[in-house]
Amino acid sequence: MEIDREKQAQAIAKAKQSLLQAEIKREETRLSQSADLFLQANFDVLLNDEFTESLASHIIKLYRGNQRKTAIQLLEQLEASVCSESTPVRERSLIVILILSEHIFNNNISELSSIIARTANNWLNFETEFIAGFEPVCLQLQKLAVQMLSTEQWYEVEQLIITINKISTDTLPKGNLIHGVVARIHEKMADPEALETLLNAYLRESSQRRDVVENILINLGYQGSRFLVEKLVYSNDKDERLALVDLIPRMGGVSIPVLNQYLELEQPWFVIRNIIMIFSRLGDDSSYKDVDQYLSHPDIRVQQQVINCIEVLAGEHMRQRLIQALFVINDELKAHLVDQLVQFDGIDIETALLDLLDQRENFSNHIHNFLVAKLCGKLVSYPSPRTVNTLLSLVEERNERYGSTDSVVRAASETLHTIELDTSNESKLEIDLDAEQIDRDVNAILEDAALTQIPADLSHSDEIPMDGGLSDLFVESFTDTPLEKSKPEIEADQPYSSQDHHLMVWSGFYEQLTTEEVNSFFGTLTPLTLEANEPLIRQGETIPNLYFIDRGYASISHSGKAGEIFLTPLQAGEIIGSEGFIDDLVWSVTLQAQTELKVRVLEQKRFNQLIETLPDLKDKLYTYCKRHDILPYLIRAAGSNPLSTVDNEIEIRCLSVFFKDGAGRIDESEIRGALQHTMQGGFSFTVSYTDHDNISSSLGHQISADIEFKDGTLQKCFGVIAGGGSHIPNQDVLFF
Repeated sequence: MEIDREKQAQAIAKAKQSLLQAEIKREETRLSQSADLFLQANFDVLLNDEFTESLASHIIKLYRGNQRKTAIQLLEQLEASVCSESTPVRERSLIVILILSEHIFNNNISELSSIIARTANNWLNFETEFIAGFEPVCLQLQKLAVQMLSTEQWYEVEQLIITINKISTDTLPKGNLIHGVVARIHEKMADPEALETLLNAYLRESSQRRDVVENILINLGYQGSRFLVEKLVYSNDKDERLALVDLIPRMGGVSIPVLNQYLELEQPWFVIRNIIMIFSRLGDDSSYKDVDQYLSHPDIRVQQQVINCIEVLAGEHMRQRLIQALFVINDELKAHLVDQLVQFDGIDIETALLDLLDQRENFSNHIHNFLVAKLCGKLVSYPSPRTVNTLLSLVEERNERYGSTDSVVRAASETLHTIELDTSNESKLEIDLDAEQIDRDVNAILEDAALTQIPADLSHSDEIPMDGGLSDLFVESFTDTPLEKSKPEIEADQPYSSQDHHLMVWSGFYEQLTTEEVNSFFGTLTPLTLEANEPLIRQGETIPNLYFIDRGYASISHSGKAGEIFLTPLQAGEIIGSEGFIDDLVWSVTLQAQTELKVRVLEQKRFNQLIETLPDLKDKLYTYCKRHDILPYLIRAAGSNPLSTVDNEIEIRCLSVFFKDGAGRIDESEIRGALQHTMQGGFSFTVSYTDHDNISSSLGHQISADIEFKDGTLQKCFGVIAGGGSHIPNQDVLFF
């Protein structure tokens, strides 16, 4: 009997197994049939609970097998069904998406995650009802999107993030429930790790996907802006800060609360300046109330950024704000504001200019006469009795103290004469002035010397290389790239002496200085404009001035015993004159304007007076000169004639510079030469082609060099050919 019961149990188990297998086959058949109907866009099959619960695992099974094409086709139909007009069909589709996206997330299946992201994007654009499954699906999508950001599936997830941002900001209107859920997941998408990956890619100039990364960062909302602003505040990298200042405003007003929070904390001047710059670019006039307090900031660069903000925001309040700023900001900035204010008409402008002139005894010594003369010149447009009386008093006061040749006396007298000539016979002013006091060219002189504004993008200087200065020549030279700014229309022929442009070009130097040093040093510089072909300095002169080139090009030449040396023209961002300024040597070059040339001049005498109160400034300037004014060192090397070289033979590969042989034929082969000197800022070497065309065609071309250090390591350096000449006539040509 025992044996019979055991056999009976085995028979029952076998029967159950057969029934189970039969049922599985029937389920597979039904699933296959339903899937076929679903592929034919018969979405009503989703109303079958069995099919809805099995579809996700069925797609995964097909994808992992050898039926990937069918799996993708089913997903494409799911993309259509989730946008069906039938609410029950959409709800069943969400169940499938929820199960499927969780599996894809856990197993990081990138191909399927991109399809789910596309499907979700279409659904969110389409959906208007808060249907069953909406919130859990959104939460799962948020996790999947963050994973895709971290794994750099940026193109695939971009449109989903844009749509979520639109709903979160009501650019794409939805109901309150939908908006609330989407806004919450939008905040959670700004995952710090994913943001770090995105920002690093954005900052890499070589990134081919920078545009899509930028678009994603812009659409990551409040938490994304918080991350970027925090990066801006604590970054020690100049290029990174400039990139963030450009990026954050594109996120729109969502960043304003974050910016205000950081302004409430005690910040360095450059952080405040950058935040004000962002407010300017956001264009929200209501934000000005958060920045006007910085008109009295101790750093002139911050004050200037507030002025820029006023000009960029423009609008009906611009006039009032400029007048307010006129009596608060540093004297160095007042001249620019005067130029801006006289673009407006009205008694309030006249009153402001005259009130400022009445305060002239408080002007800084180094700018006092210039600013008073500037005001005198501008008051010609306001011929009121108060103007006349003020100018007459000024002429009497200055004439008695300094004589009739005083520049202020001449400026005030010129204005009074102009007012007299423009006044009708009935009201002609009785002004008895000596004609010799008036210089007919005073207005042009004043305009050429006008001060304007400080840069919108002044940032920290570059790090000093650790190779002892050997590769200083091998860096990309500064290019004078103007920043895009929205400013009111002013005179077409703007006066030179622009603080804005000057301090942008020379940011690498000014960033090393303290606020007091910046203000004082800038005040010692004298602006100078030269016309094309006008000489600035001649070889052999002993003028101990230092020249900072702001705009234009200057030809530079040297003649010596070894012959004439040809040099690449100087341009904006280059400094010249340190050999005379620091070492009291005669000038080794002749400098002449090639185009209109705008420079600022630092006189040795004035600088020596300045460093009596700011002694640290001396080392900072001298170090900068020795690192950047390299031409004297190169010329001295070129003029010498060493008996032997300092290194073995070198090879020159001509990629962009073609040398011609003695017969005038282009030689594209490797050219042999010998290294002559290594020195601060570069090196010199000889080549054996004497054709001067080789020199002129080579100047300014980029080159690279592999430098081997004592430990055997190599460093690739990049630079330009700065000059060349006949080392020994008709034998060798020297380049450096």
